[in-house]
Amino acid sequence: MLCDNCKKREANFHYTKIINGNIEELHLCETCAFDNQEFDLNNSFSIHKLFSGLTEDNQDKEENLKDITCSNCHLTFSRFQKTGKLGCATCYDDFSEYLEPIINGIHGHNHHRGKAPKRISPKIELQRGIEELSSKLEDAVKKEEFEEAAVLRDEIKEMRSKLHISEE
Repeated sequence: MLCDNCKKREANFHYTKIINGNIEELHLCETCAFDNQEFDLNNSFSIHKLFSGLTEDNQDKEENLKDITCSNCHLTFSRFQKTGKLGCATCYDDFSEYLEPIINGIHGHNHHRGKAPKRISPKIELQRGIEELSSKLEDAVKKEEFEEAAVLRDEIKEMRSKLHISEE
């Protein structure tokens, strides 16, 4: 594929920008990518730039965020925004309201969905099974496959009883 800009060299830099559902793709050669003002390719990636970029949308909230402080290590949320690093485990609890949208923005969800160790604990395995069956149950109900939904509901109920989780 040729560079979208110079139309001479092979494009080896592929950029996709999505803003409010509008997708813009750009395919550039190395020379044109370095010349493009939108990209700062001379500086290395910084995680704090990513975090601050995700929180900058809330300009009105930004003044209130400066006052939030971790009850354990006394790190301020504004300091976290500058460094991209939390001070302790309590920061996750104290800043949770503001961290969840950031994490969701990066991963697309707030739950771990990655690989698990081969010797996963039976409890975690049951919890994952319940989540998977719950998703299937939701799909079955949407498709009005009520017999399948009833079977899935019963399987979930049985798995929850193994975990000693009460029905909600």
